[in-house]
Amino acid sequence: MMNVHPTRAFSRLRTRALRWWRDEDGVLTIEFLFFFPVMIWIWIASIAYFDAYRTESNTQKAAMTVADMISREQDNVSDTYLNGAYGLLQFLTPHDPAPLMRISVLRYRTKAATGTSTDRYDVVWSRVRGSSAAQPLSPMTNAESKTLMNKLPLMGNEDRLILVETTTDFTSGFNIGLRTLFAGQSATAADYASVEIKDAVLKSFIFSAPRLGQTCFNNTPTNVSARVC
Repeated sequence: MMNVHPTRAFSRLRTRALRWWRDEDGVLTIEFLFFFPVMIWIWIASIAYFDAYRTESNTQKAAMTVADMISREQDNVSDTYLNGAYGLLQFLTPHDPAPLMRISVLRYRTKAATGTSTDRYDVVWSRVRGSSAAQPLSPMTNAESKTLMNKLPLMGNEDRLILVETTTDFTSGFNIGLRTLFAGQSATAADYASVEIKDAVLKSFIFSAPRLGQTCFNNTPTNVSARVC
């Protein structure tokens, strides 16, 4: 019977262990299996986030277009005109066929002119288009306009401002947390109460000064006394 010296046996075992430890066969496959799910998630997330930001940008541009259009209007604005503006918004925001839109004309009043302690915005007229049970929207009131002083610019007494607010729903094809991403905007927790985390409520808040007039509202152009300025 052949005797094996313990030192030699240990040396052989150590050599084989080191050889196994240094063997790199199959390492690339193992690394791929580890990183492949991460790569897929990054790829999907990139598509979803890019699409969400693109849609948000389009929503802002659509609201800017409506605000700019109204600011250039020389005639009175009517319900028919606002219906057309709402149709334009729908065309420019195809991701939501039923957006919400509120158009308000505000008048700036300085504290010196009103004898009060603060400046304020008064509502000249305000109209809403679109409806949603989950996100009800009503014409702006003077009480609400006073809360917007930190969002609107300081102006001269009696100067006018056109404010266009829109709300659209966006649904991503992937559930990657878009609701959390857009929650930092003006949307509130109630906006997300009944939607999945892959959904987002996109809100725009755009203001512009009238360029050519006061932007009066009147449904009967022949009756000058009926206009609201």
